[in-house]
Amino acid sequence: MIRLDPFAGPGFAALGALAKAVDDVDLPVGLVELVRLRCSQINGCSYCIRLHSDAAAAVGEVRDVSGWRTDPAFTVAERAVFALAEAVTLVHDGHVPDAVLDAAIRALGEVPVQQVVWVATVVNAYNRLAISARLT
Repeated sequence: MIRLDPFAGPGFAALGALAKAVDDVDLPVGLVELVRLRCSQINGCSYCIRLHSDAAAAVGEVRDVSGWRTDPAFTVAERAVFALAEAVTLVHDGHVPDAVLDAAIRALGEVPVQQVVWVATVVNAYNRLAISARLT
């Protein structure tokens, strides 16, 4: 049961504008969707998990991202991206560890790392909105 309308008010429109701005990244679309999926998995947002699983599949990504640490199909750069996205999602643990940030910068460069941080930040905001509204 939806307890509140997550689409009401100016905040949702502003978040949508931010999401649109963040979508203009130099990262592969499939990787962006996998980042969104992984963040949504961590947050337990079933609505966003389904949304980003479908979006990832639509662009040819069918890998299970939950096993990124041990699955040899993921590259060093992809692992760095997922580690960074997880650290941003779990920032309540204190901060993004320097080792995670440094590894991501080595693998991708500074601009793509900034983009990953923004993608993770926006999807985390959507996760919290969808969870609060009890979207299923």
